[in-house]
Order: sequence, then C-alpha cells, then structure tokens
Amino acid sequence: MENQTPEYRDAIIQKKPRKEDPKETAITDKIKNQLFRETWAKNMVEKIRTLQISYLREIIINKNPAFVYKKTQDVLKEISILLKTEIVEGSEFLAEIPKGSPVLIMTNHLGLYKLAGIDPKKELGIDISNYNFMYPSPMYFAGLSPVAEAIGDNLSYVSDDFPDIFGEIHRESGFIHVPPPNIQNINRTEALLEQTKNALIARPNTGIVNYPEGGTSGKYSGLGPYDLDPFKTGGYVIASKLGIRIIPVAQYFDPNKGLQLKVFPSYIPEISEKEGYEKKAKKDRERMQEWFNKLQNL
Repeated sequence: MENQTPEYRDAIIQKKPRKEDPKETAITDKIKNQLFRETWAKNMVEKIRTLQISYLREIIINKNPAFVYKKTQDVLKEISILLKTEIVEGSEFLAEIPKGSPVLIMTNHLGLYKLAGIDPKKELGIDISNYNFMYPSPMYFAGLSPVAEAIGDNLSYVSDDFPDIFGEIHRESGFIHVPPPNIQNINRTEALLEQTKNALIARPNTGIVNYPEGGTSGKYSGLGPYDLDPFKTGGYVIASKLGIRIIPVAQYFDPNKGLQLKVFPSYIPEISEKEGYEKKAKKDRERMQEWFNKLQNL
C-alpha cells in the first residue's frame, strides 16, 4: 500500500464535497425534499448510515485485504436491499451477457448518499486535519448490486480518492480511485485505464460503476437530481481499449417504492476518435434523460 504524501492528501481533501458549500447544500436539500419525503425512506437512510458506520469500524480494526473485500461486497448487497432496489425495465438485456464477464456500468450520478454523511472523528475515532465530514463509499453505488448479481459479477466503482486509512480501505475493497487533477502528472484517463486493467486481471468477474457526468446530477447546473450533465468520454475510451462491455443503467428513486433501475442494451464500443466516443456518450445520456422525463411527467 503506497503512502500518501501530505500534498496528495491535501489535494484529495480539497476535492471532497463540503457541507458548507452552497451547491452541495442546494442539491442535498432537493434530494431530501423530492426523494425522501416518506417516513419509510427517512428511516431507511438512517439504517444505511448506521450500517456504514458499523462496517467502517469493523474494517478499520481488521484490515486484512480478503476480509475487507468480502465485507464490502456484503455491505453493498445489504444497502441495495434497504434501498428496495429493483430492475424495472431491461432485465432481458442482462440475460444476454456472458456470466462472470467484466463490464463497465455507465449510470447517472444520483446523490442518494448525500443524506448518509458521517463525521469520521466523532463516529469512527479517525482524526484527519480538515476532514470532518465524509460520505462512506458503499452507498455511492450499492444500488447497482442487482445488475452485477444478474451477470454473476462482484461490484466495484470509480471515484475520487480518499485520504489516509479511507484510501487504504478504498483500494482493499477493489475500488478504482481518480487522482486529484493538480497532483497527477500523467494523463488521468491513462492512469484509470491502467488501474482498470489491473483490477480486472485480479478479479475478471467485476462490474465497475462509472459516472460519466463527473459529478452529482444537478449539483453544478443548479437543476434537479434527474437533470443530467453532459457525459464525459473517459469510461468509453477505457472500455474500447480493454474490449469490455458497457451496460448503461438509469437510476430513479421512487419515494413510494424505492430505487428503480432501467437497463439499456449493452455494447462493446469500438476504438474511435474523440467524436465517436462523444456520440456514444451523448446517446446513453439522451436515453436516460428521456426515461427520467417520462417518469417525472406521470
């Protein structure tokens, strides 16, 4: 496990969301008011928050890599159950995918996790300078568990790095970290390509969740949680160069039912020029946005 330099750690912390950021507050309030107005949903968030604290306490004490990985996979499934996750459309497309094959799951960056933040010093006894608030990683992407399970895969994701012990846990959990842009000296897509390749060599039966928006839906635009930002193409480049399948999946939280997933037809993108990747990304975004618009107009 590589040690983080003070400069790297500071860059990670600077990149992390902050409760006092007006944009963070605004999108969190919208998610809370639109998605979690029902009593069951509020109770569910608190259960997930408690579960994640317990999970982190346990693996902070026992950092054995095999234990951390298995415990993380178990917690992802538990959170998905608490979210009442259901594939409501497109399950037939998953049946066509070879079991245990590596995939990239392209999805919208729905910020449900923003309601389950914790104080690492107060609740875990971990005191990191200037880091008094965090979103534990499992709830970021646990809702995609049924997709991975349907094709016989474990679940991973791509995220900004975490500081100190939380960065160690992130790596031991099999997750792929994005280095801070002002620290990384090489092309970030190439760095992620190398990480993804190594991750899939170690565990070929992995579904890696990728957020092509690059940030929480609606946060930077000032719009709502289902107003998608343009999709970036890094994940499409990686999938094409590694020859792995992309599964586009849209996530929608129904306040009365739970997390709903729509799966779109999968494909392996051809190696292309920039315009080719942009075309694929735009198409995936448009299909997801069309579904969200339909659901919100019902």
